[in-house]
Amino acid sequence: MFDRQAFTGLKVLEVSRVLASPFAGYQLALLGAEVIKIEDPRRGDQIRYRLYNRPDLSRSGMATAFLSQNANKKSLTLNLRAPEGQEIFKEMARSADVVIENLRAGTMARYGLGYDDLRALNPRLVYCSVTGYGQTGSKRHHPSYDPVAQAASGMMSFNGTPETAPQKVGAPVTDYATGLSAVCGIAIALFQREQTGRGQHVDVSMLDAALTLMGSIVTDVLTAGRAPKPSGNKNRSAENYTNGTFSCADGLLAIAAQEPHQRERLWVTIGRPDIMHDERFATPEVCASNIDALHRELELALAARPAQEWEPLLNDAGVPAMRVRTLPEVLDEDFVKQRGFLHTFEKIEGIEGKVTIPLAPYKLSDGPARASSPPPFLGQHTAEVLETLGLSHERVAELRKHGVI
Repeated sequence: MFDRQAFTGLKVLEVSRVLASPFAGYQLALLGAEVIKIEDPRRGDQIRYRLYNRPDLSRSGMATAFLSQNANKKSLTLNLRAPEGQEIFKEMARSADVVIENLRAGTMARYGLGYDDLRALNPRLVYCSVTGYGQTGSKRHHPSYDPVAQAASGMMSFNGTPETAPQKVGAPVTDYATGLSAVCGIAIALFQREQTGRGQHVDVSMLDAALTLMGSIVTDVLTAGRAPKPSGNKNRSAENYTNGTFSCADGLLAIAAQEPHQRERLWVTIGRPDIMHDERFATPEVCASNIDALHRELELALAARPAQEWEPLLNDAGVPAMRVRTLPEVLDEDFVKQRGFLHTFEKIEGIEGKVTIPLAPYKLSDGPARASSPPPFLGQHTAEVLETLGLSHERVAELRKHGVI
């Protein structure tokens, strides 16, 4: 196996906080990039201190949300509001390959650190800006977080049941979709740089990412002119009438029998081949009209076994189906562990117990993603990074005294 990682040798300056943008930097760091996380000397990335289920970690600046996406990075504290801090950043940008920032549109330019400012110093620089609504348009200066992006995109409007919608998706899906979009844009810009010798500005919007997650629905709305309706765990369409979540003797079973052969195998496996010949369910259009009756027949049959037993029977028959699990249950499953998606740090200095983090959502046969160092404490690498710029111990101490670092 060729073990050189894709981004080995790349230098990334990450001026970002919370989830979406740091996640992008994390994915680059997992593939060998040197990612220097620029943090405010006074408070750092505020997500370091968010209260979750381990208050002790939050107090130490290592909240679980921070731990999940900052391994392999270096932390440099630098006050970008201070002229001296801005000059240090410019000096670093001269030799950087990528800048990732998620401040409000125009903020970095106000500091003299916008794309045009840094491109003049380093034409090969790939500069990625992550914001709620992008660098253009009437909302470009407005802030956003995941719940707001879910609301703004229309995602909430048809999530949940008719009784509960609009409802937010439980996970911060737009944050992570935005982070992956940023990684994709950066990788494309780096690939293009190999051909042109020039960097470029990558403009990533949370709203665009949220709409991308709903691509087929967006096209349907624009084509058919109808708003999607909330359906909860049941699908009432003529196309996917056997998609949904159904009660069993014990537990819930999610089924997605979308193709005719999958539906046929579903009916046979649950012992109800007669459904295929029932005139109430003879065609997709008729099924859609009798969807409640169809689902009652399906749940009557599923009541014969627990969801845990139906799962392998249906999967072996080629029917997509899984028992509805809690997240702790999923993380304890062998099929998750076998994928190597999780990495455990047996010991991080200053933290009690092991820390397990997610890695990358893909596998590479050569130079795979890996976590080689734990997430950094605030400012942990400040002196180390500044000394690579030629600053003396005395100069570093002076900058620290004046609040620049």
